[in-house]
Amino acid sequence: MITIPLSADALAATRFAVSPLMHAGAVLHPCRPNAVPHGSLPSREVTDVLQEKRLSLLAAVRRVVHAFAPVFYAPVFLTPPPPAGRPPDPHEDLHRVATAPSHLVARQISRLLGAEPQQTPAASAALRTLRDAVDRGEQDFADRLACEMDAFWDGRLARQWSAVAAHAEEDITLRTRLLADYGMGSALESLHEAFCYGDGSLRLLDRLSAEVAGGTHLVLFPSPLAHNWLLSVDPRGERPVYLIYPTHPRAASARPSKEAEQALGEVIGPTRGALLADLDVPRTTTQLATIHHLSPSTVSYHLARLHRAGLVTRARIRNSVYYQRSREPSGTL
Repeated sequence: MITIPLSADALAATRFAVSPLMHAGAVLHPCRPNAVPHGSLPSREVTDVLQEKRLSLLAAVRRVVHAFAPVFYAPVFLTPPPPAGRPPDPHEDLHRVATAPSHLVARQISRLLGAEPQQTPAASAALRTLRDAVDRGEQDFADRLACEMDAFWDGRLARQWSAVAAHAEEDITLRTRLLADYGMGSALESLHEAFCYGDGSLRLLDRLSAEVAGGTHLVLFPSPLAHNWLLSVDPRGERPVYLIYPTHPRAASARPSKEAEQALGEVIGPTRGALLADLDVPRTTTQLATIHHLSPSTVSYHLARLHRAGLVTRARIRNSVYYQRSREPSGTL
């Protein structure tokens, strides 16, 4: 079990964010399985892309990180802190990687090179690649790595970024609603079945046993490209703890126009049309009953029919079931 102590100040500063490079990190992480949900890149295909585009330095970093299993360390300058209130442009993030201070790059790469990896021919070759690149200077190292990350991004991730970012924003909407209704502890526990919050700490069920040094807050990154939760800790505590978690299955976020609401109501009836219009964000049966002045049993009946028609999705979060409008109807009323 991994324990992350969270003081009152750290909990108050904990926030959600969308970051293109954290999504890239979820894809590049060496412990990805061979096949993952949500249509993202399998591990074998990621390796093929790195080879085809001759991204040797990025591939070497990935290989060396993997060689330190089961404890993974990746240089934190590769994932700069996201700005508050807006997702950064991918190339804005990459510019920050390329221009990272030389002393920061040197210290973090030294940490990567100074550990004892599993002795395999591939790991040894990757270490030689890293050392050769560092010998040309830290700034050259950072610039080259940013260029290779840019090539990987443009070649494999750029086309799906708008959809990925929208899905991440939808997930944040769901989590913040849980936060408003049940508090931060419940919101944190909803992120993954392996998460448990209590006694001032977030606990992640894992085969490792470790405690993260306290004193810093969390930045939570929802990602439809992540197959599992991923934790990134800066050993020097110079940036927050990063926690990537898989997003909730996709649900629609755009509220229909008044004309669309009226047309839909004519097809499925005014009550179901009104309920569906209010499911642009996740809501429970009780919440909908209060909004529309209906009995919970009546709302439950209509939601069951809408779900059967594929017009809404539903998901259980702790003791509540949340409904949200789906993108593509797939059944019959």
